[in-house]
Amino acid sequence: MRAHLITVLVGLAFACCCMNTARSEPLRIALVIANGRYASMPALARCTVSATAVRDALRGRGFEVMERSDLGRGEFDTSIGALARRLAAAPAASGVLYYCGYALEFNGRSFLLPASASIARDYDVLTQGIIAKSLVDSLIRGNESRGFILLDVFRTPAASSTAALGGLAEQIRPSNFAVIGASNDGASEGPTAAALALRDQAAEGETSLDLFAGGIHRRLAKAAAVTAHFIPAMPRPPAEVAARPEAPPSPAPAASTAIAVPPPPPEPAILVSPAAPPSRATMADEDQMSDQDRRRVQALLATMGYYSGRIDGTFGPETRAAIRRYQFEIKADLTGRLNAEQATRLVNSAR
Repeated sequence: MRAHLITVLVGLAFACCCMNTARSEPLRIALVIANGRYASMPALARCTVSATAVRDALRGRGFEVMERSDLGRGEFDTSIGALARRLAAAPAASGVLYYCGYALEFNGRSFLLPASASIARDYDVLTQGIIAKSLVDSLIRGNESRGFILLDVFRTPAASSTAALGGLAEQIRPSNFAVIGASNDGASEGPTAAALALRDQAAEGETSLDLFAGGIHRRLAKAAAVTAHFIPAMPRPPAEVAARPEAPPSPAPAASTAIAVPPPPPEPAILVSPAAPPSRATMADEDQMSDQDRRRVQALLATMGYYSGRIDGTFGPETRAAIRRYQFEIKADLTGRLNAEQATRLVNSAR
């Protein structure tokens, strides 16, 4: 009995040790998106088989894989947000995003197309597409995780541009995520060159994601039916990170008092005082906006002809599309999200 009890205790201790080891391993997570069936464009059967090859390869390397297919605009945003939250919650995590589907370049910017997209004219992408830079920014914002993003794309049948990701390198700044773009040409069958490159690179057992991404790019550079684009991972230098908290402090009240110039006294001879110029409104980032501020933004967008939905304070797909129209007008990044400067400009432009 004593020997049996010792055996059981040793087994439990070994099991607990294995569990603790597993828990201590950094998170490895991937999002695989295959948009193969579109509402108004030819199906992309290659995306389905390509996503399957990528999924199996990443699982073989120990990744937890989230699979999504034929995503509409809202579903696309939700899936990217879910991956970003998982990575933000685990700073040492390794992340991979694979997208296969249509893409379109307009005004020098690359857009990924949800399965619900209906592009009659190139500029329809402003309201229906997802700008590639915005997608990358959402994953790296406030996130110290590392990984790579593989955009495996096809041009739309009626696209006037010769490349769907032609300006990718100019649009996306280097970050802790490498970005690989693969613009497919021709009507081949089976997995794409990008999916096969990832599969073959995974089989080599490379553990560094930076080298993993670089290996995929080298394989793509040799493929004949694909145009490859590559932005290598380049984490922020320590000096840049350290410099952020050392922003110049706000002037002390005493110093301001010392150099302040008192305003001139009012002129008593004027019987009717002129109207004072309206004070400049200041808005916060949309995440910090009150419900009243959000309604105000929607109302202003409607007044400017960008929005025709309900004034309810909820920034859904219609509001995001209206914001992108406004951002296009002011020549800003088409993120669909208002930062404080853009919101302030919007509010004061209508005053």
